[in-house]
Amino acid sequence: MLRITLPKASESGVIVLEGRLTRLWAQVLLRVARGENQPHGNTFDLKEVSYVDSAGEDALRTLCGAYEASFIAESAYGNYLCKRLKLRRASIVDVENINRRLEESYPAPLIREVALANEDDPPIYVDEKQHPSRCGE
Repeated sequence: MLRITLPKASESGVIVLEGRLTRLWAQVLLRVARGENQPHGNTFDLKEVSYVDSAGEDALRTLCGAYEASFIAESAYGNYLCKRLKLRRASIVDVENINRRLEESYPAPLIREVALANEDDPPIYVDEKQHPSRCGE
């Protein structure tokens, strides 16, 4: 089984892989990468990957070549995979640059507290861009 954790807009742009990358999961990973492909390429974290079969190796090579992906490999097995398959490694600086670009692309929403009619009610927080008619939703 393979767990694929996609980045949210407010988090890092790193896709985390955990578990075993085998035949069926390799196909799923390629489909996910196709949907998540960023202009700067995707970054995959391999530190929690425990096993990769030949189909998984082909998928990683495809990600590196066709999708210009880079890989974070902090585990011994991840390092071994990157070296043996000649995968593009992402350095900490690369990941920080990706995070900075994401923060610039997705600024934190402007939040303000709305005045309350009754002091016993909990405060309502609203995005500044939200239409006033939808404040209570």
